[in-house]
Amino acid sequence: MAAAAVFCSCQQLGPRIVNDIDLTRAKIAPNLLQLGARNWVVVADPACPLPAGTGIVSITVPANTVDSFREVLDLLEIEGAVVPRIWISHELSAISEERAPGITEHRENLEKLLLGRFHYAVNSRVIDMQLNQAAKDFRILYIRTSTRLPYSSIAIELDSGYWNSDAETELQERLQKFQPQYYLPPSPPLRENATTTNDASGLITA
Repeated sequence: MAAAAVFCSCQQLGPRIVNDIDLTRAKIAPNLLQLGARNWVVVADPACPLPAGTGIVSITVPANTVDSFREVLDLLEIEGAVVPRIWISHELSAISEERAPGITEHRENLEKLLLGRFHYAVNSRVIDMQLNQAAKDFRILYIRTSTRLPYSSIAIELDSGYWNSDAETELQERLQKFQPQYYLPPSPPLRENATTTNDASGLITA
């Protein structure tokens, strides 16, 4: 009877419902929060190729690209240490609904997230070149999503939240205006009645 009561109690409570967004956030957060400035994040379609490089990390999430992108932005804003520079493929704007059903809704949802955020829309080859170059020296997190639409991947270049590339450029320009300063300690005074020798040692002798 006791065992039956426990069983009934468990049946009534039921398992905790975990949706795709919960699972996506749980997989993204520990990987994303390890990254710093000059690292990259790519919210990608399943067929997106990975560049060669030792710093590549790839995870697969159950959510679509837009929802995964929103989770990345939310996590970055909460942490505040780095800010995103967003790169999207220019080709995305020209794809027809007939060729890729669902692309119109994807564009509309993506535009809502891009509104007011710093972003570039460039040819996808430019983005690939940026990622291939970054993979040589920096870490890139690839988040593979459930979205199966062409040119839907979103690349995010991370910049410092408190010292960005514009500030660094200004600093370097200001430094060029100043001559480097060197400190030379004064020479020790000669002892009284001391004379210098002409021998190879160059030592001062009394």
